[in-house]
Amino acid sequence: DQNHPCVIGWSLGNEAGCAANHAMLYGWIKGYDDSRFVQYEGANRPVWGQLRHDYEREDSKLYSDIVCPMYPTIDEIVEWSDVIADRVGETRPFIMCEYAHAMGNSSGSLSDYWRVIKEKRGLQGGFIWDWIDQGLMRMDENGGAWHAYGGDFDGDEPNDANFNINGMISPQRVPHPAMLEFKKCAQPVDFRLRGCSRQMMGLLWFQLEVYNRRYFTTLDDLVGTWSLKADGFDVVWGTFSLPNTLLPQSSVVIPIAGISEDIDDKIGWDAAEFHLDVGASVRGKGRTHGEEVAAEQFVVDDPMGMSSPGAKPLYLRNLLAGNDEAVCPTVTIGDDIIGMESNHSTVKFKKGSAGFDYFCTGPNSENENARALASDVVPNFFRSTDNDGVKLLGAQFDDASKPIGRWLRLGLDCVTLEDAELTTGTQKLQDGREYPSVTTSASICGWPGKRRYDGITLAEKLAASEQDQQQRIEIGSWQQRVTMHGNGCLHVETKIALDESMNDMPRVGIQFSVPSSMYQTSYFADGPHENYVDRQLSAHALVNVEVVPERPSIYVVPQEQGNRMNMRWLFVSKPQPSFDEEFEGSRGPRKRAKLICSENFDGLISGKEGLLIASSGKLLQFTASRCTDAQIFTARHVDELRPAEDAIYVRLDAAQRGLGSGSCGPQTLEQYRIDAGTYEINFWLKPIGF
Repeated sequence: DQNHPCVIGWSLGNEAGCAANHAMLYGWIKGYDDSRFVQYEGANRPVWGQLRHDYEREDSKLYSDIVCPMYPTIDEIVEWSDVIADRVGETRPFIMCEYAHAMGNSSGSLSDYWRVIKEKRGLQGGFIWDWIDQGLMRMDENGGAWHAYGGDFDGDEPNDANFNINGMISPQRVPHPAMLEFKKCAQPVDFRLRGCSRQMMGLLWFQLEVYNRRYFTTLDDLVGTWSLKADGFDVVWGTFSLPNTLLPQSSVVIPIAGISEDIDDKIGWDAAEFHLDVGASVRGKGRTHGEEVAAEQFVVDDPMGMSSPGAKPLYLRNLLAGNDEAVCPTVTIGDDIIGMESNHSTVKFKKGSAGFDYFCTGPNSENENARALASDVVPNFFRSTDNDGVKLLGAQFDDASKPIGRWLRLGLDCVTLEDAELTTGTQKLQDGREYPSVTTSASICGWPGKRRYDGITLAEKLAASEQDQQQRIEIGSWQQRVTMHGNGCLHVETKIALDESMNDMPRVGIQFSVPSSMYQTSYFADGPHENYVDRQLSAHALVNVEVVPERPSIYVVPQEQGNRMNMRWLFVSKPQPSFDEEFEGSRGPRKRAKLICSENFDGLISGKEGLLIASSGKLLQFTASRCTDAQIFTARHVDELRPAEDAIYVRLDAAQRGLGSGSCGPQTLEQYRIDAGTYEINFWLKPIGF
C-alpha cells in the first residue's frame, strides 16, 4: 500500500503521548522514505494527555513536519495564524489531523472553518473524521434493511455503540448532506457577482468575477452554467465559457447570461424574489461529463425593472384571493367549543385546552379523512443528534458538554400547554379588512421522566438517577392568535416567551399533523438537501418537489433530520401519478416528480388537493416527517421506527440549534445556540383544490 499515490504522508500514530521513542521513529521513517512528510498530533500536546495544544513546544519539529492539532476551535486556529506562528518562528504548514466529526447529523460550522482557512496565512485545511459509516447491513423479518454497529453482535461487550457510524457517506456509499456542504467549501472555482447592465445589444448582462482556486491548472476542463430564478422557479438558463487561460489563484471579471427582456411569461414578476445561480461543470465526454464541481447563488434585485410598490408574490395573492364580496366568517361560541367558518372551511377550538382543528367542508370533500387539514397543534422543543449526546452511551447523560441530558431533565421531550384560556376578538389582515380571531394563552410546561425510552442507554441512566420524576417544569408562556380570512384561510400568530433559565435550547417551534394522504411536499425554501443554521452554505433557495419518506432514514441511527431553512411556502398535497418514479438520491432511494411542469406557483398547485403553509413575516424552518421527535429518539435502528399510519407531522421552527461537531469535536458555536427570549412563529394555512 505504501506505493499507492493516495498515500501522501506517514503518521506516528494517534493519541499516544510524546517521548524519545517517537523522535526515533520519526528519524527512521525519514531515512526510509524522505519523499513524504511525517505527521504526529502529539508533538503539540503536553507529554501526555488531551489538554490544550502547546504550539510553543521547542522540540515539536523532532516528531512532525506539519503542525497538526486535533479538533482545535476556530478561535484557536485564528490565534495560531495571527499571533503564535510569528512569535515562535513557525514555518511548517498547519493541517488539522481531525477537525470535524461526521457522526450522524453533524459537521456544523464547516463553512466557518473554511472561511478562516482561506483567509489566514499558513492554514492548509484538515481531515474530516471519517470517510464512511462502519455499519454492516442486516435484514429484519419483514425484509427491511438496517445496519448493525457496536452492541449488535453476540458477546460484543464492552462496545462503543455507534461511535464508528461517523462517516461522510453511508454504508451504502451514499453521500450524507455534510458531504455536499464540504464539496461547496472545497470547490475549485469561486464566483462573485459584480453587477448587471443592459449596455450590450439590448440584453441584460451580469458581470461575474471568476476565481480559480486551483494551484496548478487552469479551468479549461470546465464549462460555466447559469440560471435565473423567479420565486424559486428557473425561468431562463444557459451556459458560458470559462476563461481557459485563467492562471491558478487568480481571477477575472467576465459578462455572462445575455438575457433578453422579451420573455413570454412574466406573471408575478412585479413582486418576485430573483436569484442568479452560477456553476461550473466538467466538459468533455468522459464518465464525469456534466458533473457540477462548483455552484453559487446570488440575490438579484429586480433585474427586469418590473418591481411594483405594494405588489404581492403569487403565493400570497393566492392566499388572499377568493373574497371579492368581503365575506366575514361566522363565529360560533358554544359551551365547550369556539368555531369560525367561512367558504367551506372551519376551525374549532376546545375551551380549556390549546391548539385547534382545521378542516374543509367544501363541495369536493368526499370523506372525513379528505376533509381534515391540520390538527394537534402543539409546541415543539425537542430533538436528538449524536452531537447533542450519543443516546446509546449512558455515561453522557450527565456530561456537561452534551446538552441532551439537560434537555431531558427539563422535560423538553414531553411538553404540554397548561391553564389554557381562550378569548375572541378581531384582527386586520393584509387586505386591510378586519376578521374574527381566537387567541389562546397558556403556560408551557415540561414533564421530565414522563416518557420512557427502553433500550436507550442514556435515557435509562438519566431516569435511574432522577429522584423527582414527572415534576412540572415551567418553560415559558404561549400565546397563539388564529384569524380566519373571508376565503377560509387562517393566519396563525404564535408567540413563545421562554423563561430566562431556558438557555441553549434544541429548538423553538410548533408541530401539527396533516392527513397521511398528503405525503407529497412542494416548497420554496433552501435546499434541495437538508440544511441547518451552521450547515447551509451549500443550500440554495429553490422550488423543489419530493415525498415524505416512509421512515426518517438518512442516518444509520435515527435522529433529527430533514430540516429546510428559509421557508417561503410549503405545499403538502396528495401525489400525482407522475410522482411514482424512483431514483437514487443523495440520501438513498427516494421518489420524486419527473418534472416540475410549471413556471410559477399557480402552475405548480393547479389540479392538486392539499394544504398551503406560508411564512408570514420572518421566514421559518420546516420539517415534514411520519415520526415525532420523541419517536425518533426511541429507535436504535431505522427498522425500529414506527411511523404514523394516519398522519404526516409538520414542524415549523422559529429557530433550531446548530449542529456543531460535539460528538468528538467542538460543540455548537455560541452564535448558533438558542437562548431565552421571545420567539414568533407566524404563518398562513389555506386549503387548495378541495
